[in-house]
Formats: sequence, structure tokens, C-alpha cells
Amino acid sequence: MTNPIESEPSSENSQQETPEQQEMSAALKKMAEDMEKEQGQQEGQEVLPDDEVTDENIEEDELGDKEEERLEQEREKMIREEKEKILQEKLDELFKEFEALSSRDFGSILRSGKTREGRNVESSSMGELNPEIAKSLAGAFKDGVKLLPKIIEALPDLLEKFDEDLTREATERVDKKLEEEKQKKEGKPEESKPEEQPKASEGETLSDQVRPEINPAEGGNAEIPKS
Repeated sequence: MTNPIESEPSSENSQQETPEQQEMSAALKKMAEDMEKEQGQQEGQEVLPDDEVTDENIEEDELGDKEEERLEQEREKMIREEKEKILQEKLDELFKEFEALSSRDFGSILRSGKTREGRNVESSSMGELNPEIAKSLAGAFKDGVKLLPKIIEALPDLLEKFDEDLTREATERVDKKLEEEKQKKEGKPEESKPEEQPKASEGETLSDQVRPEINPAEGGNAEIPKS
């Protein structure tokens, strides 16, 4: 009879050990949670500067794109203005050629847009002109209209006719001007001079460039005859 009674306390002792184990488990679990929480805070501190740098880079990229777009728009505006300036220069040269013609030669261009020999007019500044443009420009010269805005009113397609050559020449001038301005800002204003000096010494080449191209004695396809 005594054995069953004595066996009960032993089972009670085994049940009393369970809370201690639970406490240890709870303590370990809490330690693990604290470690995870601390690690998460450290990771969050490491990520924050990366986010800030990324935002700054995005802002810098946006500012760079806007500045690049502004500069390109300014360059295109300069090219358009330079095209008009070049065309005005070419018209001035053409009108000087008209002025040097005899009344009969100029009258032929004014009436038909061609020379007395029936050829298309060829200008040293504007090249070969189709009869309609030559006739209209001769009319503008006769009426004393020499400025480009007024001529464009009468010949709205004039810029388009010479657009390719004008765009190429205007782009070269503008890019050269921008490069020179950039060099001046960088303190290198003398860099472009060595290229110009050899040209100045070539007397024969420069004289050929200045010499008028109109020479009726040579024949050719289309030249403005002189009086």
C-alpha cells in the first residue's frame, strides 16, 4: 500500500520542473527578439544614408538634364539667327554683282531670270539661281528692297531653298564661337590662333579667295556677265 502513495510525490516533482524550463525558454526567446530588434535598427541606420545619396544623385541628374536642354535650345536659336545673317551677307554680295552689270544684262535677268545668253544666273556668293528666284531678287534689288525680312515677305521659300548649305555653315560658325567662348572661360584664348596664322601667310590662296568669280571669258554654265 505504501508504494502507490510514495509514487505520487515523484510525479509532482516532475511537474514542478516544467515552469523552470518555460522560464528559460522565455528568457532565451526574449534575448533572441532583442538581438533581432537591435540588428534591425543597425540595418536601418545603414540603409538611410544610401537613400539620401540616391535622392541627391537623382536631383543632380535632373538638373544636369535641364541645363543640357537649355544649352541645346540656346544653340539652336543661335544657329537660326546665324542662318539669317549668312543669307543677308550672300544677298548683299549678289546685289553688288547686280549693281556691276550693264543695264542690258540686268534687264535680261529682270525679265526672264536668265542672262542674255539664256543661261541661269550664277552668283559667286549664292551659286546657281533658278530663274524664278533670280528674277524675284532682281526685282527686289530694282525696288531698293535689300533687307532680308522684306525679301522673305516676297520670297517666303528663300530660306528653305538654301537651307542645307545655310544650316551647315551656320552650325560651323556657332560651334566655333561656342568653343572659343569655352576656351576663354578656361583661360585658353590663344589655342585657336595657330590654325589661322598659316592661312594668313598664303598670299596666293587669299588673293584667289578675294578675286571675283565672275569671268565671262571663261564660258561656263552660269555666270553673271559683266559690262
